[in-house]
Amino acid sequence: MVNVNHFSGLTDNEVIEKAIAARDADGMVVIPPRESATEPHRDWWLLDRAILIPEHTTILLQNCRIKLSDRCRDNFFRSANCGIGLPDPAPIRDIHLRGEGLCILEGADHPRATGDGGKILADPCPYLPEDLCKYAPWVSEERKKAGKPSWNDMHDHSFGTDAKVEGESHYGDWRGIGVLFANATDFSIENLRIVDSHGWGISLEACSEGIIRGIDFSACMSVEVDGMLQNTENQDGIDIRNGCHHIDISDVTGHTGDDVVALTAIVPDKWEFKPGGSMRSTHVMPNNWDVRDRDIHHVTIRNVAAYSQLCWVVRLLPCNSHIHHITIENILDTAPNLAPSRDYNKGCLLLGEGDTAYGKNLPDGLTNVTVSGVTCHRGNAIDVPGYLKDSTIRKITNRGTGGTILRHRREDALQNVTFQDLTCKSDTPIAKL
Repeated sequence: MVNVNHFSGLTDNEVIEKAIAARDADGMVVIPPRESATEPHRDWWLLDRAILIPEHTTILLQNCRIKLSDRCRDNFFRSANCGIGLPDPAPIRDIHLRGEGLCILEGADHPRATGDGGKILADPCPYLPEDLCKYAPWVSEERKKAGKPSWNDMHDHSFGTDAKVEGESHYGDWRGIGVLFANATDFSIENLRIVDSHGWGISLEACSEGIIRGIDFSACMSVEVDGMLQNTENQDGIDIRNGCHHIDISDVTGHTGDDVVALTAIVPDKWEFKPGGSMRSTHVMPNNWDVRDRDIHHVTIRNVAAYSQLCWVVRLLPCNSHIHHITIENILDTAPNLAPSRDYNKGCLLLGEGDTAYGKNLPDGLTNVTVSGVTCHRGNAIDVPGYLKDSTIRKITNRGTGGTILRHRREDALQNVTFQDLTCKSDTPIAKL
């Protein structure tokens, strides 16, 4: 075991990287609060680039705060096998990021980029409708005069100081993800508080045999920069992506801008090959879907007490792919009756997807899902816009006025789906839109 405070360097990155390089056979690297004779007033760590976690390594955070600097356009932590210049990340195993006590990962004061690969950076990028109409050049004069920006006006752009920098990408990408693991086996991410992430809090690509637990989120689709609320898109909590399987997620709390926990096995109807580490992509892995595993399976999601500012507490999204053998238990939507923003959160569980720009939801795309113990006060506890097959839904309570248990949108949406112990105020707990 090595302690990073026993090492020195010109930057905090150098200090931590030296400790990782000098780790003992046990692979344990401890990061406590920062100690510095030259800067005794600062006990937090300031990162200019991601900390890479090599194989057979455990990063143990102890009551510390790690913050991204205004120079950083990168993750907090990333598996060492992926990134720029690594077109096909090799398998990596036995990597762990664990916290003891209160361990905070916090975004920059002036983020260089936020949002995913589809968001255009802007500076300023106002969040409030009145500021959008006043300062955003992409809002039409007609909508400015009416004081009513459109959905696209509000969500196509995301804040980033790189919007003004020539030679930098003016779109979000995978570098905005807080903790990013790719092609990893035997891993864990535990006991962290993630505050104002620049994009998704945690993302896994093609990972298996792992644990994510004890994660608390604080994000709300905006951040105050120099006195103005700036729009920060795509602040999901945990995203499990194509090729992931045998993963346990538990004890998730707080609030996120976008989905709290999402299983996103998205393959577009038409796709263009990008090698690993490509810009303008929220994937760090290559996206050759003729070769890569498209599916997600054998994932458990338990003990989630949280809410999304804009979207869903739990979302399963198979497009031209399959998600199967999923267990969802003890989900509590903690959203206030009126979400504190210009948007209302959409609900508790979204199972499947209609045929949208994401890609086709196949008739057997979502199967063998067990949902048990869901409590919410939204309009619909569960929304099924696509298909759900060979599944069980039980112990669902919707306390919302007129709220349903499940809403579906196709005549043949539910195939061999059983229901037990449903409680709501609606006369039609299962309804077709």
